[in-house]
Amino acid sequence: MSAPGLVAAALRLVYVVDTAAAADGTRIDAVLEHGVTALWLREPGANGRALYDAAGSLLLRCRRLGAVLVVGDRADVALAVGADGVQLGHRSPPARSVRPWYRGWMGVSCHSVAEIAAATDAGADHVVVSPVFGVPDKGAPLGVEGLARLASGVGPPVVALGGITPENVGLLRRLPVAGVAVIRALRDAPDPAAAARRLSAR
Repeated sequence: MSAPGLVAAALRLVYVVDTAAAADGTRIDAVLEHGVTALWLREPGANGRALYDAAGSLLLRCRRLGAVLVVGDRADVALAVGADGVQLGHRSPPARSVRPWYRGWMGVSCHSVAEIAAATDAGADHVVVSPVFGVPDKGAPLGVEGLARLASGVGPPVVALGGITPENVGLLRRLPVAGVAVIRALRDAPDPAAAARRLSAR
C-alpha cells in the first residue's frame, strides 16, 4: 500500500486512455506536459499482450514526464510492465483477492457507500467514484451534491469520474476529492494542452 498523500497528489488529473488513444504519442505528451498527473489504461476487451504493449509505451512517457501509470482490471499486466498501480472495476477479480499479492497502488471503482466501504476494507489505496455528471449508458449521475456525500469521510483518496469538462471541473475542486479522471475532455479536445491546463487549474 502507498501513502495516501502521495497517491492523492499523483491522481490530481487522470487521463483515461484505451490502446488507440495510447498510440497517439503527440496528444499523450501534450497533456502530460500541461497538467495530467496520471494515465489510466483501460480497455476491457483488449488481450493481455495488447495491454502490455500499450502500457509499456505509456510507462516510458510517464517516467520521462513525471506522471504515474495505472492499468485497468489486469493486475498481472500492471505487475509485468512495472506500472505504478492497477484500477479494479466490476470486470476485475475482487480487491480482497488482489491485495494479498499485488503490492502496487490498488484503486477500486465504486458507485455507492457500500462499495466504497468494501474497497476500503480490502485495502484500496484510492477509489474512483462515478458517474458524476451525465454519461451515456452509465446510469443516473451523482451530481455535485451526491459526490460530496459519497466522498465525505472516505479514508482512501477519491477520484471523480464521469462527464467532467474544463467548464464544470471547478465545481469539484471544492469538494473532498483528490482528483478527477476524464476521457472525452482530453481525447476530443482540439487543443489538448489547453484543456489539460484548465482541468488541472487549482
